[in-house]
Amino acid sequence: MKLRHSFVLSAALRLSSGCTPVAEGKELDQPVEATEVVVDQEEARAELLQAAPAAPAVTTITISAIGDNTLGGPVGSEHAKGSFQHLHSSSGADFARPFSAVLKVLEADDLTIGNLEGPLTDQGCRTDHTFAFRGEPAFAEMLKRGSVEVVSLANNHAEDCGSKGVADTRTALQAHGVGHFGLGVADVRTVRGIEVVNLGFTGGNLSVKREVVEAIKAHRKPDNLVIVSFHWGIEGTTSFSSSQQTLGRAAIDAGADLVLGHHPHVLQGIENYKGKRIVYSLGNFVFGGNGQPSDLDTMIFRARFSFSKGALSRAGYEIVPAHISGEKNQNDFRPVLVSGSEAEAIRAKVVQASPLGEAAAIF
Repeated sequence: MKLRHSFVLSAALRLSSGCTPVAEGKELDQPVEATEVVVDQEEARAELLQAAPAAPAVTTITISAIGDNTLGGPVGSEHAKGSFQHLHSSSGADFARPFSAVLKVLEADDLTIGNLEGPLTDQGCRTDHTFAFRGEPAFAEMLKRGSVEVVSLANNHAEDCGSKGVADTRTALQAHGVGHFGLGVADVRTVRGIEVVNLGFTGGNLSVKREVVEAIKAHRKPDNLVIVSFHWGIEGTTSFSSSQQTLGRAAIDAGADLVLGHHPHVLQGIENYKGKRIVYSLGNFVFGGNGQPSDLDTMIFRARFSFSKGALSRAGYEIVPAHISGEKNQNDFRPVLVSGSEAEAIRAKVVQASPLGEAAAIF
């Protein structure tokens, strides 16, 4: 190794302090000859670094959350012009198309969570309701192509085609490597060495509170991440209800690290509760249930959780503004990212719908 720096040290300074005449305060009979000691600073620095305690390793997980996804549409309208299925067929049956404009965001995370509102089945569906949603089992590939790794089935349309429709949906998702949770099932997976648990519940009725708390406590560990999704709230309402807030806070009190909401089909606010977030409504996303929605605003909610020494040490949040359609007059079922004044308007909408005094602490 090339010597970059050297200097001269007196031999007297290099003598051990416990056994020399100098150390005892005695005079030296003869002068000590100076000796050159060469010190390589690069080697010294390396030795110091090796001796210093290593900084604790930090693992960061990035999670994206999106709202209601209906890959299909109302039963009986499958072939109508402007329907989800009709547009899929007329676009060359491109399974990558629905999420293609937001893929750069969703594929850059470690886990994308969505709500799948409607079964993927060929089974006949209910006729006792104004709307029953249904999509083809093959449409599960859209989620795979869109980098959506796990979806909630805990919603009011999951059972539109009965228990057989639910079973078919689970089979279709599993065939394409997409996880699911809700309806009594938890999704438990390892992401970057950290266990991540997703739990889902239907409805905002307070009667579900005990079930929610018990499920969270059953899965809560000191070194894992628990995310709870609720299908709750009032459709078309940007204000969250007191029951939503009660359930959301109860979930965090029980040990949840993040609460996600959907069902109103519009954006609602975000609450910072004890340093954790309750996202009251993520709005629609790839939503085949409405061909001409009056509100196109949506968002991708992103959370970054950092773990150090096996425990959650830091969390950061942001929203990525988007519209559910690139066409303003007709839903093309392909969400697009927005910027500039459109993005700021969406952020302002979320802040306005959030608890008073907490706007600056949302993200």
